[in-house]
Amino acid sequence: MSLTLASTTAVVASIPALIGFVPDDSLMLITTLTNDDGTVTTGPLTRIDLTHLTGHADDCVRQFNRQCGDLPVLCVTGILVRTVDEDATSDDTLPLRAEVDTVVKLLAGHGFTDVDLVHVPAITEGARWRSYLEADRSGVLPDPATTAAAAAAVAAGHTIAASRDDLAARFTPAPEQLRARLQPRITDAVERAVIDQHGHLAAHARLARADAAIRAATHGNLPADDAAIADLAATFATLPFRDALLAVPDHTARSAAGNLVLHLWRHSCDPIAGQLATVIAVHAYLRGDGTGARIALENADPEQPMTALLSTLLHHAVPPSKIHHVIHNASADARRTLLSEPAVDQA
Repeated sequence: MSLTLASTTAVVASIPALIGFVPDDSLMLITTLTNDDGTVTTGPLTRIDLTHLTGHADDCVRQFNRQCGDLPVLCVTGILVRTVDEDATSDDTLPLRAEVDTVVKLLAGHGFTDVDLVHVPAITEGARWRSYLEADRSGVLPDPATTAAAAAAVAAGHTIAASRDDLAARFTPAPEQLRARLQPRITDAVERAVIDQHGHLAAHARLARADAAIRAATHGNLPADDAAIADLAATFATLPFRDALLAVPDHTARSAAGNLVLHLWRHSCDPIAGQLATVIAVHAYLRGDGTGARIALENADPEQPMTALLSTLLHHAVPPSKIHHVIHNASADARRTLLSEPAVDQA
């Protein structure tokens, strides 16, 4: 069952909300899934840079199949975004037609036979999309900010950036002079955090400070004092405390935690910065912000097991709902362990 004109228009206009930014020079492959109750929902989405598509279509489709090959895929919609001269564009001159034909053929080879691929010059109000496969299929986009996906993204606290570069720019460190000044204080704070993990009273006080900082961040209040920044950076970078702080009550708190740790990341140097980036990636992933998680992982320590695990989850498009309870339970266990008073030997 192919998508209708109206549903195709809605899918194309929803792209910024689904990936967190307004793409250009990209091919998006989006699945529509059938649920057990007969309803349909949007499934995993793959974004491919057009520079990578040319000459590497096999690899692109193989990755898409790894994500979606075992899912109940009803149909696949591909959206190719590239700016063109609208007046000079006809159905025969849509960009990268040869590459698109190759993608359609490769998708069919993996069993995805109900496919539509469309071109749109930009995802903006009034832009016209055209189908590569059916010359008479086209539509005009509404304002992407008015889509149901955009409303859901805003309600969940997600950011919709003007471009991926704008999202990546969030990972701009503080001036080197400031980070160099803080580095010895953070190093000392890490040493204290390592000691604190072995004393339940000290651990309780450290977790309380971090919990209070997350609550303050929900109101936009981030630490400015050098001592507080160093103390919190050490807490979120020390493994037992990091794990204990991953369980937060809701998406609002999770977004606040991510913003807080990003603030600490900006003031830190490696290896602490690389450890904090992993924490940011976990919170982004659990909020359903796959793009934010991938950008955070680009700045994370690749040697950390959590970094490798999260990369695997994103690569295979494992939804956060499948792993949320695992992380939540592990976090609760880590907190209980930190706060447990050690047994006293009886004489």
